[in-house]
Amino acid sequence: MRTRTKVILLVATFGWTASCGYAAPYRSSGPALSEEGVEIAIAGERCYVNRSAEQFPTTVSDDQLNMAMRLQIQNKASRPAVVSLDSFRLSETIGGERTVMMPRESDSLPLLPGETKVVSLDFERSGALDCHHEMALDADGAIKMEGGQVNLDPIRFLATD
Repeated sequence: MRTRTKVILLVATFGWTASCGYAAPYRSSGPALSEEGVEIAIAGERCYVNRSAEQFPTTVSDDQLNMAMRLQIQNKASRPAVVSLDSFRLSETIGGERTVMMPRESDSLPLLPGETKVVSLDFERSGALDCHHEMALDADGAIKMEGGQVNLDPIRFLATD
């Protein structure tokens, strides 16, 4: 094998391995930017449903939806911020019924002025849920600065298959 081919294969393998199966959302409303200058964007997501292991399930709501997300949070403000990961919410609306999921993470992270961090959030919930519906990531109340909380619009997206 030629050296150039080896380098290309090595770079492709590294890129695939580094992504850990995360992909950009199929469709997204884009990043959310607050008046204070804090921006949140979905840097990658991975959605899958663990179907019931029963051969003849007695209910249809025992599947487990798993959504793993990577968020890029950037503080363009001149003041430090604190990010509370347990305050993020992920919601899905099916047939007019809204289901809200909370992340497993519960850390608080400092975010200095000019700093950008990539954080991982994992959501899971049992029920008749699916990755093929529009979802919304709500960060309202998840970021605080001196003087109160930072208000952000939800990021609406459709997960990648």
